[in-house]
Amino acid sequence: MNDPITPVVRTAFDTGARLRHARFFHPRGVRLTGRFRAEPEFAPLFGTGDRAVIARLSKGTGTPGGVPDILGLAFRVLDRDEHPWDFALATTGRGTAGRFVVTPARGWSHARYGSLLPYRFPDSGVRWVFADPAGSHPGGASLAELDEHLRDHQVDFDIRVAGLRTSGQLAGELVLRSADPAEHRTDFFDPMLNHPGDVEPVPQVVQRIREAAYTGSRRGRGAEDRDTGRAIGPQS
Repeated sequence: MNDPITPVVRTAFDTGARLRHARFFHPRGVRLTGRFRAEPEFAPLFGTGDRAVIARLSKGTGTPGGVPDILGLAFRVLDRDEHPWDFALATTGRGTAGRFVVTPARGWSHARYGSLLPYRFPDSGVRWVFADPAGSHPGGASLAELDEHLRDHQVDFDIRVAGLRTSGQLAGELVLRSADPAEHRTDFFDPMLNHPGDVEPVPQVVQRIREAAYTGSRRGRGAEDRDTGRAIGPQS
């Protein structure tokens, strides 16, 4: 079937990234590494014990200093088969309708990150993925403040999944710290490309447009179009 929208989106994000000399969205961020430990109910998807993770916290539009922005949390975890599973979350509203809308946050400690679009998990309906800060996070929205905090602290998140009208179920704990260069050997996260075969991002028509945006942004900043996803840093 002829798809006139996808190439337009890809070209637009390619051009935007070239002009910006960076990602179209979330141009600057902080690289992180750590672990994810799934709750028993989700261990069949993620595997048991500590799973290796690389991640990135970022500002969506690149506002200066501590000016509120759409904050982003992207992370890659190895699934049960040691394959990459990428998540790209952004700050959203907190109501049923709010989960569909990116929302500026005034600080890292106030952020609530969501997947915006849902996944279809095995033997269940659609579920959204959320990350809530746990423990100590900087109060402002500055990347410099986040960097300073990470010199002496880690940042923790509760990862939850929720249906359209449910409050959410804890899926696991994400623990992150500042990454050394050798621990972070890839610089993009693609949730459309990297996910288990029995977990489907939906709806597919919107996801195709989203993948076109990811591809265009990568091409525009000179990144490779595809990534095997296996570079994830030291294994747990």
